[in-house]
Amino acid sequence: MRNILFLALMLGSSAELFAAHDRLHSFKTEIESVQKGAGLKAPVLPEQIKSGFKFLGGLMFVEVVVNGEKGLLLVDTGSNGFILLNSEYFKSQSSGLQMKGMAGALAIEKVKLEKLEWENLKLENQSLPAFNMSQLKTGTGDKVLGLIGSSFFKEYHLVMNFASRELELSKKLVKSPLIKNILPIIQLPFELLNGFPVVKANIGDQAYQFVMDTGSTDNVIDQGIEKEIAAIWTETGAVNMTEGSGNGGKVRRGKLKSFLIGGLNMEQIGMGLNVMPDFDKKMNISGILGFQFLKYFFVEISYPDKTMKFYDMAAVLQQQKK
Repeated sequence: MRNILFLALMLGSSAELFAAHDRLHSFKTEIESVQKGAGLKAPVLPEQIKSGFKFLGGLMFVEVVVNGEKGLLLVDTGSNGFILLNSEYFKSQSSGLQMKGMAGALAIEKVKLEKLEWENLKLENQSLPAFNMSQLKTGTGDKVLGLIGSSFFKEYHLVMNFASRELELSKKLVKSPLIKNILPIIQLPFELLNGFPVVKANIGDQAYQFVMDTGSTDNVIDQGIEKEIAAIWTETGAVNMTEGSGNGGKVRRGKLKSFLIGGLNMEQIGMGLNVMPDFDKKMNISGILGFQFLKYFFVEISYPDKTMKFYDMAAVLQQQKK
């Protein structure tokens, strides 16, 4: 077992916590029925997409143009949707669907997509779900036009470089030259449970399941297991959580003395306590791992192979200098 001690954070915690961990019910059925009724073809995605991303408030955003509107989409593996739009910026109508998140449920609307452009991706003449995301702020003048969820990524091998702010999606697995001759320090399988990428980790001698969530600033575990982790969890404060479907209430932030994942023991890793939604609990999902986990690594998430690999960022930066 290897140990990493995290004492000085390279990128610290934000003053607020955001977690876009949402379950969109029957999304696939809805988009397929809309396409069939309108005589539309299902979108064919490019073989590869390379993009820079903006890192704002502990979240990843890519620059897009949607129906002529310039703005950002949140990269969010913690949403099981395809692309969800922000109804604040688009004309919409009722879809009859609901989305459930950490703050409850809300009605989903639908938007007629004329054209979406992101690097070499072009989507046209689709019907996409939407909800009001006015609570998601970047602290800049950029408009948040929506989010990209795990259903979009399911054909891709996803590579995230937080140091260079680069994102790469490939249908064929291509190893980045930045990790040539570098072994991953974490390698583990994952399951897609209800569309969410879920991994296992140990706290003490107990195994728990976590959603790997790029749409969350923090790591969070259900407060119902506080007694089980009390001996190795220390509270450091509280923070308001804004969630993808509304106000998520207060999260008690703290640190875990030990967190074992993929053979790597991460000491003093940040972990907040909050109530996880019922749809997670029914699948025995106890928490989410967000940016406060991901930020230490060069990350590969292979949806086709159902594997995740995490490389030491210091080693990758050293390789980059060669």
